[in-house]
Amino acid sequence: MTDTTLLAKARKARFDDLPNFSGHCSEDVERFLKSIKNITKANDQSENHEILEIVRGKLIQSAGLWFNNHEQDFKKWSDFELAFRNRYFSLTMIHKKFDLLKQRKQLHDEHV
Repeated sequence: MTDTTLLAKARKARFDDLPNFSGHCSEDVERFLKSIKNITKANDQSENHEILEIVRGKLIQSAGLWFNNHEQDFKKWSDFELAFRNRYFSLTMIHKKFDLLKQRKQLHDEHV
């Protein structure tokens, strides 16, 4: 087995291990972004379009549709990261905070 074949297999295995992201409110936006950054070594100025191709392969359902509709806006990694956070992070945090609020009980010494 040649070194290039071995390297290609290793890259594919790492890609397969990356989580998919569908846009569901229970998904962790930061975990998804970190996993992409770890495998691609992306930074704010990265203009490598292969990184966005990796992202495209891991965004499914409504998140995949969102990416397809906004892809022309992503010139570098930071463009995607900012738009992605604006679209999904706030929605995720709102649901988590609301769930936390629903679980809260008023203490006996708290006034209404």
